[in-house]
Parts: sequence; C-alpha cells; structure tokens
Amino acid sequence: MEVYGCAANQGDASIMQGILMQQGHELVDSVNKADVAVIVTCTVISTTEQRMLSKIRKLREQAKKIVVAGCMASAHPELVKKVAKDAILLPPRYIHHIADVLDGGGRFHLKPKVGVPRKIDLRLNIPIADGCIFNCSYCITKKARGNLISYPVKDIVKDVKEAIEKGCKEIRLTCQDTASYGKDIKTNLAELINEIASIEGSFRIRIGMMHPLSAYKILDELLEAYENEKVYKFLHLPLQSASPRILKAMRRGYTYEMFKEIVEAFRHKFSDSTFATDIIVAFPGESEEDFEASVEAIKELKPDVTNITRFSPRPHTDAWKMERMPTQIAKERSSKLTCIANEIAYENNRKCIGKIYNALLLEEYKGCYIGKTNSYKSVFVDKGELGEFIKVKAIDATPTHLKALIIK
Repeated sequence: MEVYGCAANQGDASIMQGILMQQGHELVDSVNKADVAVIVTCTVISTTEQRMLSKIRKLREQAKKIVVAGCMASAHPELVKKVAKDAILLPPRYIHHIADVLDGGGRFHLKPKVGVPRKIDLRLNIPIADGCIFNCSYCITKKARGNLISYPVKDIVKDVKEAIEKGCKEIRLTCQDTASYGKDIKTNLAELINEIASIEGSFRIRIGMMHPLSAYKILDELLEAYENEKVYKFLHLPLQSASPRILKAMRRGYTYEMFKEIVEAFRHKFSDSTFATDIIVAFPGESEEDFEASVEAIKELKPDVTNITRFSPRPHTDAWKMERMPTQIAKERSSKLTCIANEIAYENNRKCIGKIYNALLLEEYKGCYIGKTNSYKSVFVDKGELGEFIKVKAIDATPTHLKALIIK
C-alpha cells in the first residue's frame, strides 16, 4: 500500500490496513512481493495529480491487480481509467469495502469510519468526519469527499481508547475542517476533545486543520478544551490570503481581522504554542497590492509554520474558469514569501534555545530521535526510546525544528 496526501488519507489507510490484516491478508513492503497494489491518492493541486497518475501507471505495470483509493477515485475516475483501465476505484467514503473489492464485490454502502479495525502505530490519524460545510471556489476536495458527515462522539472515543490501550501515544484528530465537527449531529469539536482527553493513559492529542470561520464561532469553548494537558497547543489555521477582495473571490467567508482575533486569543491563552498557516499565492486576479497584504499579514502574525502554494486550477471548481496569473509572477511571489516565512520560523525557534521542554519521542530518523513538545514543536535528540516522555533542553534551532539535549 502506498499512501499520499493529507492526514485524512493517512487515517483512511490505517483503516484499510486494519481491515485487510483482519481478513487474513499480509501487507508487504514491495510491489514485487504483492498480489495487489493499493494506492491512496491526492489531487489537491495539478502537480500532485500528475505525480499520482505516474505512480498509478507504474504500479499498473508491476502489480497483478491495482486498487486506486483516495480523492482521485471520486474526483477524477476518468483520468485514472485512462492510465489503468482495469483499476478498481475505491472512493474515500467507501474504504471499508477494501476487502470486498479484492474479492470481486462491487456494491458500496455508506458507513461511518468508526468501530472498524485499524493498524495501530505510535501515532494514529483518526478521521472524526468526512466532507465539508464550505464551498471554496478553488477546492476540489469538496467534490472528492462531499458534504459534512460527523461521526458519533461515543464511537470515536471508543476507537481512541482502544488505540491507547494498544500502545498509541499520539492521536491526530483529522477531517477537512475539524472545527466544523458536530454541526450536523448537535455537538462540536470542543466537546469531542474534552471526552477524548478524559481517557486514562499517557498520550497526546493533535487537533487537525480548522477553517477560520468554524473556529471563530466556537472560539471560547475551543480555548477551554485546549487547556487540557493532553492537548498539543498547536493551531493549524489556513489564512490563504489577507486581501479582502481575494478572500471574497475564494469564498472563504471570514476577514483578516477575524482571523487575527483567533490567533491572538490562542497565543494570549497559551504563550508556549505553535501556530501554522497556509497561503495561496497568485490566485486569479491577485494584484501586487493583494499579495503585499498577505506578506504584511505573515510579518505581523509571525507563524511558526507557513505552507505556501502557488494557485493550481482544479477542474470542477469555479476558480478553474478564472483567468490565471503568469507562471513567472507566481514563482516570484512564492519565492519571496517563502524566504520571509523561513526567516520568521527561524527567529521563532531561536527564541526557544535554552528553554526546557517535555517531549514525546515518536520517530527515529538518520540516527536521531524526533520528539514533539507540548506545543508540537519538533525536537531532535541523539538517543531515547520511542513512545517515552522525556525532558529536554533546546541547544540549537533551524526553521523547522529544535536540537536538544536530554535532561535527567
């Protein structure tokens, strides 16, 4: 199984892996050993889509049978069939049918992604909902995953409890907009966080990306839920643009002032926190003045992480029909903002040098152990045991992580 894209895809993959293993299938580490290749695809931008098609084509040549899951299975079935006409398509809402399609079954029915087998690792992405309540003018994920369907609190809590009992240490709550969770079932994200945080055990909860408008409407409850020590003080809030005109064209539904209010409230409540955001540059019609508004916003907000994407027109979206900016302008704007964002991230991390943190060790990479602080900053240490909580002192910094020593 090859998995690409967002945390929602990672969560779907863990469910498919769990179902397959329960049914007696064996997961192998090479397509050469496999009877079936499963690829979980992403189609958020055109370059990713082309990479997915290339991967599908290659797997089709190597594997006896191929299953294409993820967003391309629902948003671009015709493109998949062009490169692999006999591929089995498995849209995101039907991943629980993975074993059925391998046995030749073809009739799908909807089912919540709860109470299902999962492959449990130290960190686990738990889908809390599928779909979205918004309709941003550039977003193809809405076509791929549809309208919001939230899963029941009690079922999510039960799944998390089982994962913790099996050794999971980091629970990542994920969906297209975590702050919209529960709007269709008369609950909200804050209530879900409180229920999960009450589970016994030593673990951490990472809250996935929130739409600013959704977060704004439940801000007070959200801040209160974040107070629990098991919740990472990590806020992923995509700005996309600070220009009122571009935000309106994107159909984002909030103002920069509303956005800033959320960030300021979060930082006021949690002085040791991490703030991540996303920016789209060269959206159709973005003037130099519009772009500079986003530049000034990044300078003012000083995010710890800034994900910068050049606008990518996606079929079946309203922005697909809009006149595109010249590629050279898009590259220049992306480059300029990337440099500014990296400098800010570096300066933010430099301020952490000398400070002491508690960290959860979660992975090993090139002889180093990588942990996450309570604010979800990455720390690199030279020894440790995965899954343990340690105390560290930051001794150096890069734009992306801290280097630290373990304190006895």
